[in-house]
Amino acid sequence: MTAGMVISAVPASADISAQKTGAEVGDGDVFESNAELDKHVIFQAFGLFQPDDYNTYTTLTENADLLAEWGITDLWAPPPYRVAGDSKYREGYAIADRYDLGAYGKGPTKYGTADELKGAIDAMHDEGLRVQVDVVPNQMIGLTQRRVLPVTPVDPFGNPIGEQFVYATYTKGTAPGQTEHGVIKEWDYQYYHGTSSQYQGLYRVLVDDEGEYIRYFGPDDPQNNLPAWLAETEAAQYGKINVVDGYLLADSYYAVEGAATETTDDDKYAPVLLYYVDPRPGSMEQTYLDYARENGYTGTDDEVRAQLLALPPAEIGPFTDAYLLEQPGYNRETEPGATAYRFDGELSSPEDIGENVLQYEFLIGNDLNTQRADVRAEQANWQQYLLDFGFDGFRIDAASHVDTRILVDEKEQRLANFPNDDVNEHLSYIESYTTAQVPFEESNQFGQLVMDNGPYLSYLGAFGRKNQAVNNVFEGSVNDRVNGYAPEDAVPNWSFINNHDQEFNVISPIPLTPEEAGDLEPNTFAYEKVQFEKYDADRKQQVKQYAPYNVPVSYAIALTNKDTVPTVFYGDMFKTTGAYFKEKTPYYEEIVKLLEIRKQYASGEQDVILQPTHSSSELGGDLVSSARLGTSRDTGVAIVAGNFPGANDTIEVEMGAQHANQVFHDAMGLDDDVVVSDADGTLTISVEGMRTVEVDGYLSAYVPVEDAAVLENVKAPKIKANLNKLTLTTDGGTWATPNPELTYQWLRNGEPIEGATDADYRPRRADLGKTISVQVTADDDTHAPGTATSKGLTLKLPKWSDIRP
Repeated sequence: MTAGMVISAVPASADISAQKTGAEVGDGDVFESNAELDKHVIFQAFGLFQPDDYNTYTTLTENADLLAEWGITDLWAPPPYRVAGDSKYREGYAIADRYDLGAYGKGPTKYGTADELKGAIDAMHDEGLRVQVDVVPNQMIGLTQRRVLPVTPVDPFGNPIGEQFVYATYTKGTAPGQTEHGVIKEWDYQYYHGTSSQYQGLYRVLVDDEGEYIRYFGPDDPQNNLPAWLAETEAAQYGKINVVDGYLLADSYYAVEGAATETTDDDKYAPVLLYYVDPRPGSMEQTYLDYARENGYTGTDDEVRAQLLALPPAEIGPFTDAYLLEQPGYNRETEPGATAYRFDGELSSPEDIGENVLQYEFLIGNDLNTQRADVRAEQANWQQYLLDFGFDGFRIDAASHVDTRILVDEKEQRLANFPNDDVNEHLSYIESYTTAQVPFEESNQFGQLVMDNGPYLSYLGAFGRKNQAVNNVFEGSVNDRVNGYAPEDAVPNWSFINNHDQEFNVISPIPLTPEEAGDLEPNTFAYEKVQFEKYDADRKQQVKQYAPYNVPVSYAIALTNKDTVPTVFYGDMFKTTGAYFKEKTPYYEEIVKLLEIRKQYASGEQDVILQPTHSSSELGGDLVSSARLGTSRDTGVAIVAGNFPGANDTIEVEMGAQHANQVFHDAMGLDDDVVVSDADGTLTISVEGMRTVEVDGYLSAYVPVEDAAVLENVKAPKIKANLNKLTLTTDGGTWATPNPELTYQWLRNGEPIEGATDADYRPRRADLGKTISVQVTADDDTHAPGTATSKGLTLKLPKWSDIRP
């Protein structure tokens, strides 16, 4: 190999690939990066923008054999839980009931019913695949009841950044599955550290003209503090005022008909905003009655009230909600700019915040207090429910933001649950974007696979956006493929090119013209679906504005890297917004080929080479090769990847002595060249850039061709001298196949003469006294290329005295 080009040689794993059961782990590591773990590849089976077709599980059942054919070993199942009714994507992370997987008489989740889910798991198992389910230990979003609590604005670490205020927050509730199966039967604020904004506004809890909170605890309660107009109503006398923890809210209602009787469906309630005007500056842009006038109601205040009271509940409720959304005091506009609001209630535990977390405490939603033993017990109980349902392991969401005892408990639970199974049959892998995950998992016996998140942005920058050097794709990985590492130091991990979050991050900045947007509001699902269509159309173009370039190029490296479990994202193979498993992306065929290449050829040591090119002054600036050397002559693959479509270079890639004098071809079918390794197993590859919808740069995946008979030389080539023209000519010899394609290399004392590659050769003064011969290579479509060398001819004076200098 050319000096200065070899950057790393990642050795084959030591003989530590024997199967190990849960009972045999003992004090050793659970997951070890070795040849057995390397056989795994994960398919993420969902995206955010999937339509509510309710057929994900049935379609997965139908396609289990296809996934197995591709070489998929593990399915990352979509979060299967019942979600909050106002969940934007309904993808399963805004959980309303952890234990409802599509049952309890409520119909299917976005993906199907619980029975269909069980059928999909069984189908995967029948094909030898294992299924991991997404669990969300960090947060809950979707509770239906509110609490009014003192809260303090905090940063992600829980440090106060503002003054305490009173906030109405959805932090209480239960659901049928939680009630039946949960350790915690009903959620309440003490199980949480706090919440991210719930868009309630700074002033939703109402005050009187003196700034005191309006309170109501029941008829004639001495703690009541009601305005006169409300205190004098039958609703106050008979306890029919809607309050939360005794607080009157901007969206509270009171009974105006049926207040003095037992509650029935005929009771009529009215919004307190009919009479209430907030005295706090900045809370309202207009009163409720003025808003009504703006929307077509006319007359005096009492006349407008009468018209609103005449509305049925199905109309006055949405009308009031629309008003609240436009008033700064009752939406996020007046809330402090904080990551979260820490709960300061009587049962809160702010002293626990940040304890035993890898990164920071607050991320999104109601932040579960995973430092509490009962919350951890509930998490373990939920996981056991899922294992009993049939899942094989977990993808643990937002793992950097929970007490690490959650992860330790999950490891112990999984090993105990499958004591006689190979640990690699029950993967669990964490979502984490912090380097602290590696030392933690080392202390946790690598009980879960580390998330190798570092290369993601490098793939996107080097190949997708083409604004970084290609050598960056190996930077930041938990396993240093640039400088190499000892096999026993390899960190067991999973890696990815794309996922549901990152697809969203690519799509969300795409601009829409007024004509494209129409009446749609930014950040709504409907608006984002239009952005998605623009993205999808763009990725079908050769020149792209929004979609990343070179998706198959990134996958080529990721799927053949050693010491990682790579992930294939559903949305890179199928259009996420289309019918499930129906609309293929432009990258579908290439990714399928790469999966087949991985399954058949990607094994053995790995050599990463930062290749020199004419177009970059930096090694690996626009071209790299990553070779898996194989474990036999029939295995091994040389990936060559670049981001410059104008490339025109010749590079060398060493495949090792076991591949000496072997034919290789590009299994991707992008490069027509057939390459024959030399006696040391070195490939010489001509790199000519390409510009297609799929590849804007260069990609090839050279793999061994099954050893074929070498084309036989029947008669060695001869050299004929023409002293009149002072030239040498070869007849090329005779070969077993008529008229094969011949190539020539003239030799001086057995060494190649630069540029002498034609059938004719005109000697030079430097050739005098030297022995000149020619090596001929013959190639056809059915044999390995054959070579033969002529007898040598020594150029002597005076015959050759007139040759040029």
